[in-house]
Amino acid sequence: MIKMLTSFTEEIDDAKAAISDVLASLDIDNGLSANSVGILHCASDFAASSVVSELCAELPFDVLGCTTMGIQTFGLTSELALSITVLTSDDVGFAAGVSAPVEDDIDGPVSELYRRIVANRPTCPTLQKRPSLLIPYIPFMFSAGGDEFLAKIDELSGGIPAFGGLAISNEIDYSETYTIFNGEFFPTSLSLLAIFGDVCPVFLAAPVDNDNILKQKAVITGMKRNVLQTVNNIPAAEYLESLGLAENGDVSGLVSMPFIITLEDGSKLTRACIDSNEKGEVLLCGSAPLNSTLSLATIGSEDVVRSTGATVSEALGRAGGRGMLIYSSAARNWALGTNFTAEQDKVDECIGGSVPYNFSYCGGEIFPTISEDGRVSNQLQNDTMILCIL
Repeated sequence: MIKMLTSFTEEIDDAKAAISDVLASLDIDNGLSANSVGILHCASDFAASSVVSELCAELPFDVLGCTTMGIQTFGLTSELALSITVLTSDDVGFAAGVSAPVEDDIDGPVSELYRRIVANRPTCPTLQKRPSLLIPYIPFMFSAGGDEFLAKIDELSGGIPAFGGLAISNEIDYSETYTIFNGEFFPTSLSLLAIFGDVCPVFLAAPVDNDNILKQKAVITGMKRNVLQTVNNIPAAEYLESLGLAENGDVSGLVSMPFIITLEDGSKLTRACIDSNEKGEVLLCGSAPLNSTLSLATIGSEDVVRSTGATVSEALGRAGGRGMLIYSSAARNWALGTNFTAEQDKVDECIGGSVPYNFSYCGGEIFPTISEDGRVSNQLQNDTMILCIL
């Protein structure tokens, strides 16, 4: 069994005050079980402060996470805040780490990190050697999609369920996004938590509704990593211009318009559009297979609030008092317009103080689907809200 403790502070200038806020609410001296780990999310502004490094130095366990553009826990909501969620247990173990910086080579740093974490697993004889759940925090990179990291993690782990997200920030150019490990900020490194033992997580998701997908369809005819090169054999930006959705290659207005990729088996990937280049190519938050079908979708404030409320309400009926990690897409937040706390307000309305939870925004959502015969399919999506009951 895992117990979840949460804490929140908006103190960014005074490290001592921030540490006092966090430690007082976590009650570290009395609240911890034999094994613990911390998950930390904060605004990117904290990277220039000593708060995170000094806080992590005070905690008797590893801390990992990533930057975010909004946090909520127990009704406390802020764009400029820090939250820490402590997972603690007597019969579940934790091992965490951070990779070397990733440039073009994802395989080497991710492989070394995974092997190091598994080798450093807790030594309790009752725990299995293989993790039961992975929680990755992936760097937001223009040169590589988050699904490339996830594919390597899947290859190394043999398909262990993974739940996590991509770093994000409030910067309009996606800069200042970091993963975090033990007080340090990393622009291009993967931070990863492996959980060992009988966890029994429950995963739920609120994807883009099928009714919001537009009827216009096209074929992806050119794709390199996370770069959408051509659609229907013309440059991707030109295709979007033909639909009246872009002008002179500028796709900046499409950040909250989901790109729906339909695969041969009928399953769907949702991708966010983040930029374009001088060749008329469009950068996505993940890859898509050649010859798959591209559709566009719309999502508005009412869609976001409704789907989040329904999913969180379902989760409460299944939680049995257990805590929740909740991640929502930055694109969903942008779809809220000026009412940018509406999704967080709905979460607070549904949960109140009934169970511990942490809600954060991220730049891509990682979660598994598990078939009736137990097969795991980990996926990276955008424009989605995901939830894990622990």
